[in-house]
Amino acid sequence: LDEWVCKSVFSYAAGLAMIRRTAEADVVRLRRYEIPIKRVARNLCLDPALIAAIISQESRVGLLLNNGWDQQQQKYGLMQIGGQRQYPYAVWDSEEHINQGSTNLVLSINEVRARHPTWTWDQQLR
Repeated sequence: LDEWVCKSVFSYAAGLAMIRRTAEADVVRLRRYEIPIKRVARNLCLDPALIAAIISQESRVGLLLNNGWDQQQQKYGLMQIGGQRQYPYAVWDSEEHINQGSTNLVLSINEVRARHPTWTWDQQLR
């Protein structure tokens, strides 16, 4: 168990460092979406940094996409919305798409909050 815990902690720290480096590299591309991200965040009472972090992690701010789709053609857009629908939600890098992905995020967080009301905000967000 101790070995597993040590590996888990190491992986977590290494993962955070990698995420930080990725985000720093994506900042230039994220600037293009700064205004739409801030508008959506304000309307949904989210931290714009959370939306930007998801966009960075999911699609590298579009760098990993082909016409808005991931390599398996199953997720779409900056926030990589799953293919639950037959047609894409909106133009893959539009404010509307950022709003749709962020709305999905809020709905998911609210589901977790309803199921686990005693958890801290950090736990619910994870």
